[in-house]
Amino acid sequence: MIKDNGAGFDMKYADKLFGVFQRLHSSAEFEGTGVGLATVRRIINRHGGRIWAEGAVVRARHFTSRCDGRLV
Repeated sequence: MIKDNGAGFDMKYADKLFGVFQRLHSSAEFEGTGVGLATVRRIINRHGGRIWAEGAVVRARHFTSRCDGRLV
């Protein structure tokens, strides 16, 4: 499991997290281009894995990925 101390998010927007150039916050609030998580998803998918995110507006988020039946 990968955890960070970044901004939390509303789970109703979770599907947008892994889209290219999709942002849940303005660039004034947080740096970034909106391609990082999309790239991570492509890499994990190519290795037969899956990635998903869980979070809440008031707390940090965490990402979980699985490849070849192993939790990564």
